[in-house]
Amino acid sequence: MRVGVVGAGLQANRRLAALGPNDEFVAVSAPSVDHVEQLIRRFGGVPADSWQELVRRDDVDAVIVASPPRSHRDISIAALRSGKHVLCEKPLAASSADATVMAEAAETAGRVLHCGFNHRFHPAIPRLRELLEAGGYGPVLAVNGSYGHGIRPGYADEWRCDPAHVSGGQLMEQGIHLVDLVDHMLGPVDRVVARLSRGFGLPADLEDDAHVLLDLRPGGVAFLRSSLAQWRNRFWFEVTCLDATLRVSGLGGSYGVETLTVEPRTDGPFRRETVEFRGADPSWNHEWQYFRALTGNSGAAVTDDAGRRALAIVEAAYRSATTDKWEEVDK
Repeated sequence: MRVGVVGAGLQANRRLAALGPNDEFVAVSAPSVDHVEQLIRRFGGVPADSWQELVRRDDVDAVIVASPPRSHRDISIAALRSGKHVLCEKPLAASSADATVMAEAAETAGRVLHCGFNHRFHPAIPRLRELLEAGGYGPVLAVNGSYGHGIRPGYADEWRCDPAHVSGGQLMEQGIHLVDLVDHMLGPVDRVVARLSRGFGLPADLEDDAHVLLDLRPGGVAFLRSSLAQWRNRFWFEVTCLDATLRVSGLGGSYGVETLTVEPRTDGPFRRETVEFRGADPSWNHEWQYFRALTGNSGAAVTDDAGRRALAIVEAAYRSATTDKWEEVDK
């Protein structure tokens, strides 16, 4: 697969590092000349004059959209209409309405539009899903998730805090991974109630701390927190079933060793079974392989609706923070 990328920051580097031996990085477009040059020195390829020129190139089969969220719709739609498959970083767009338009463009073009939720591909997560789907631990009663880090100096001056570029605050930027995992494995989510905090003075009402309660249609509730006040990087995703608690913690690196722990309910002594997943983060490679497999279905549009669903859930949380009521997730 011949690949072009829009954006030359951290996510672009991660995505390009995950390309397979039969893939070719062709071209990159980004505002920062320095970042473009660094990317080309590391991966090869050539600079494109603009993203518009990049998505029209005949020697590009797929476009990775790794630019800020408010640019995702226009870039993705142009790429799809030019016959390219698209892997677009989360959040998929500035709104669920924009995500719907993007999906329609993919359907019309007969191309793949995939939202980049790499956390689905961390090794502990599919193993957790397998255990839940096997049904040996009884029905799900509750979910508890926490994801965040300590706010770093200068964070308020980054593009993540510029309303012209982002579609929301911490819940939309990082917490949306937890939202997707709940909706993907345990949902669908029907209703949301939320409280948002703004203690660090981020601009334009962008929240830095979010507490969200999700009502799951199959039964049970999920409580999620996504925060810039964690002080230490933290990832925690715990599912309580009738007969066991299953928990994923850590993501490797600064988040600590990734582990999957199962604590079965027994009549005898307390038991705990823990598996550690050490080594480099393989999620980017696994997601790229998944995307490549989707594109192998020639002429068939593929949109799994995950990106739009996650946006709709976060939007319902934002409405709830204003109304102080449960809010329905837009279907």
